[in-house]
Amino acid sequence: QVRALNFRSPADDSFRMFASLLTSALAFNGAACAPAPTRSSVTMAAGKSAAVPFLAKPDNLPESMAGYAGFDPLGLSSSFDLKWLREAELKHGRVCMLAVVGLIAPEFFRLGGPYYDAINPVEAVSKVPAVAWAQILGTIGGIEYFSNSGKMTMADMFTDSARVPGNTGFDPLKMKGAASADLQLKELKNGRLAMIAWAALVSSKFIAGSVPGLV
Repeated sequence: QVRALNFRSPADDSFRMFASLLTSALAFNGAACAPAPTRSSVTMAAGKSAAVPFLAKPDNLPESMAGYAGFDPLGLSSSFDLKWLREAELKHGRVCMLAVVGLIAPEFFRLGGPYYDAINPVEAVSKVPAVAWAQILGTIGGIEYFSNSGKMTMADMFTDSARVPGNTGFDPLKMKGAASADLQLKELKNGRLAMIAWAALVSSKFIAGSVPGLV
């Protein structure tokens, strides 16, 4: 009796093994093949913050505000006037944009003299005489007071409903116009980045090596 022999080539075995592995992988990762829901739909459905998904979406922070990111982990929008908060954010951002330039510029340019020759900003603060500090703070206070017509607190700063946060009427380059919304967003983003950058630069002066890449 002659028994029929079934010969299989190595190529057949390799193909069957590949097909088996591919089928198992697709079965295990079937969810990954389905289209992923968009981030906005998940956020809106769950009522979570777009910036911090494990926190609730801020109730009093309108999405129509320029620079909205749903970021309010401390709930400040529920405790303070939004216009006053936006005014503070814009002013701090503008100051920090100037401050970052002021921190970098002494590396290349210096006024000279015993009071203004320090490169380290911490040392520079202590070298400025008290009279100069009085002039600086007096000038800043005067600008703040007169630009707000003496209305400095959250209770009275926006008694005029037409007043726009951060709008001091200073526009020498006439940039206000059709691109105003785009410029507002750019100012906010650059200001927020500058606040973080200023904190990083100053921290690097207090604690050597605390900020990677900075001495």
